[in-house]
Amino acid sequence: MTIVFLASFVAGLLLGVRVMMYGVERPREAGASGERSFRLSPPIIVAFAVVFGLAGYILSRRPTASPVTTTLVAAVLGAAASIAAARLVSAWWKVTPEHDVDDERYVLQGHLARVVKPIEGANEGEVAFEVGDQRRVVRARSVDDVTMSAGTEVVIERIEDDVAFVEPWLEVEKRL
Repeated sequence: MTIVFLASFVAGLLLGVRVMMYGVERPREAGASGERSFRLSPPIIVAFAVVFGLAGYILSRRPTASPVTTTLVAAVLGAAASIAAARLVSAWWKVTPEHDVDDERYVLQGHLARVVKPIEGANEGEVAFEVGDQRRVVRARSVDDVTMSAGTEVVIERIEDDVAFVEPWLEVEKRL
């Protein structure tokens, strides 16, 4: 019986490692309700296998333990661990994570634009770009005070107070 307990413990650990590496989310089936089920989910199986194997092995090492009692106690402890894991998993699923709010200045970072009014050093010019099917023209400054003539392709670094800070595409391309 000791081999069964050790095999359960090792299998539980291996499945636990798999869960850590690949996660437990499964794609929802078409037409499935919004309620998630955790029946026989990997965390539940891991909890049972590890606790069953560990408790069974420890109890089987006692010289006065009968195999039936050891197996029964290990199974009860494994079931209790599974129930505890199920409660933890269901409580975790109820938590709705708050998504990071995008910093409005960097929403268009990396977006291509074209200079329509020359940018001369620290002086503002204008750039035009398209977002979806909408064409926008905004004031623009160079990130590093470089002069850019009309028609130059640029990359938007950020937009602050309706002023786009841009860098020539050729400079960005060199870094790629």
